[in-house]
Amino acid sequence: MNSHNQMEGFLFEEAGFTAQLCTRAESLSLAYQLRYKAYRSVDGIPENSSGEATDQYDSQTNARTHLLWYEGRPVASVRSLIWSDRYDWQSTTSVDAFRPFIEQNLGLQHRLLESNRYVVDPDFKGRKSITAQYLLFRIQTMSCLYDNCAYVITAVRPKHQAFYKRLMGFYPISDEMPVEGFQFKAMLLATPYRSRHLLASNASIAGLKLEDYERYAGYLSTPVHVH
Repeated sequence: MNSHNQMEGFLFEEAGFTAQLCTRAESLSLAYQLRYKAYRSVDGIPENSSGEATDQYDSQTNARTHLLWYEGRPVASVRSLIWSDRYDWQSTTSVDAFRPFIEQNLGLQHRLLESNRYVVDPDFKGRKSITAQYLLFRIQTMSCLYDNCAYVITAVRPKHQAFYKRLMGFYPISDEMPVEGFQFKAMLLATPYRSRHLLASNASIAGLKLEDYERYAGYLSTPVHVH
């Protein structure tokens, strides 16, 4: 891996990790391979010949994919999907799968950040794995701020909801149901963006830093549509 001064999409360094916004085919492919490895390790998706896990949302303008590196190798990744007038209300996986629940509990008029494809290399274990999970949500708070989202939503297996509640106050807003592309059922969780303070109180390294956000925003040049 190049030094962060040369890294495409460099965001921040923390506790030995380097965060990256993927803007080129090479880094995106690494993220897709990491997704595939993580999901196959729990039989979450069918096997394929490409060794990558991608979907139709990856090519949308409301999608952003990120990587975390540790000691020269990619170890974790997360994607932001934004439900917003800024992107002409392009859909997200959870808006498609859980639309009635979102409309009833949050309201589809609100800008939403969907955090998904949240994966850590299954060989990357122990305390460092937990640190990586918190840093992925530090990235998501920057993404949420950039698009002025009112809520963060994420679809998870029911057994994982306790972790998300501790992480950032997530609460369930749907029943458990199948999600297209996965071999397991999931439920939708949500939390207001203002709950980001819970991240920093749980782990100081997960707190949003202004200089990180300014760097992140500098990479993004999506035009704002005026209606």
